[in-house]
Amino acid sequence: KKTLVTTNWLFEQDKPKSNGEKNFRIMDAYDVTGKTLSQGSVEDFLSLFLDKYSAIYDILKRRENLKPIPIDEAKKQSKNTDVDIVGMVFEKRVTKQGNTLITVDDQSGRVNVVVTEGKNYEANPKDVLLDNVIGIKCSVLSRELFIAKDIMFADLPYEKLVTTAENDCYVALIGDLHVGSKLFREEEFNDFLEWLNGVNASQEDLEIISKIKYLIIAGDLVDGIGIYPKQYNELAITDIFEQYRCFEELALKIPDNIEVFLIPGNHDAVRLSEPQPAIAEKFLPNIYKKKNMHVLGSPSWVEIEGLLFLLYHGATLHGIFGKINDLKMDKPDLAQKELLIRRDLMPEFGGKQTFVPIEKNFMVIREAPAVFVCGHIHHHAYSRYKQCHLISTSCWQSMTAYQEELGHTPTISKAILFNLKDQSLHIKDFERKNE
Repeated sequence: KKTLVTTNWLFEQDKPKSNGEKNFRIMDAYDVTGKTLSQGSVEDFLSLFLDKYSAIYDILKRRENLKPIPIDEAKKQSKNTDVDIVGMVFEKRVTKQGNTLITVDDQSGRVNVVVTEGKNYEANPKDVLLDNVIGIKCSVLSRELFIAKDIMFADLPYEKLVTTAENDCYVALIGDLHVGSKLFREEEFNDFLEWLNGVNASQEDLEIISKIKYLIIAGDLVDGIGIYPKQYNELAITDIFEQYRCFEELALKIPDNIEVFLIPGNHDAVRLSEPQPAIAEKFLPNIYKKKNMHVLGSPSWVEIEGLLFLLYHGATLHGIFGKINDLKMDKPDLAQKELLIRRDLMPEFGGKQTFVPIEKNFMVIREAPAVFVCGHIHHHAYSRYKQCHLISTSCWQSMTAYQEELGHTPTISKAILFNLKDQSLHIKDFERKNE
């Protein structure tokens, strides 16, 4: 039985499977699908947070400049002694003097830490959220009060990772189709499928198409039923099985020589709480029969051509917009960066997104991905943070009334093409501008 580890992603029994020019493996141990790990008890909630703390603690203690000790041991040290601790943020408030008081705890105890206003810290105290696991270099003021000298998140390592492949091939990335919605851009999506099959493609495009070996669909395959108030009036297809049948009809047009990885989103027929298991076979019976199609949970991990991909629909991104550095929805990659810095897809519990009480925390980013893919925001974006490529996918749905209320303009019908060898990124635009 595979179990979660915090130091190594590679399993001898699960080596990459070669398939002609393609080389990939699905990291099944890091996908919640098919795993019964919760009884819904208070103890399961405790296990969820303890596993999160333990995993991020293990990352933080690898730092050369941090030698953490348990909080109760640190509290026994004499005044002005320097101590390092790792704690989960229990409370955060601003004092009358304008400083920030952060209360952190671990399994051994709890302590208040004063963060002085105006001092430079590795991590900006304003960006620290409740339930973040942080490392703090402190000076003991009293048994119940420490003074922060530095604050740090687990973050990505600085050492070079494997970010290039030997094979000159592409991964195509799309998401948020919303099949079944009246706003689904079906004609444009069919244009994309024809293009993948070489129809109406230029000679230059044919050269790229011949190198597309993988396709990632980052959730919200269909629009679902009852996802938001009055949705029924906005549906072209009001039966969930029919929505997936129509999605299958489209997806089966994808050439068989392309490996396809599908994950669910908040509109799909899986639980809303995360981590989300894969969409059940009863909804996608024909796709489950296809050897080149792989139905995964969210989040999930896939190693492709030696590069580690983290696939996540992105529901928790909404919870940090406006809370960190004035993040905006038109730059979702910057929100992805904040999740990487915290090494946590569940940065704050009890916000807009709900989570399953589960003894193993699948939301912790236990290793450093080479590519981090999200959908959900309906806005394509790309940037690079340290050695990791951050990719947010476009959608295939016209602007919704909810997006109009938010003032958010989605980017529509764009396929992102990422070259695994030279790390170049291309945007193929299928949007019909007169729509």
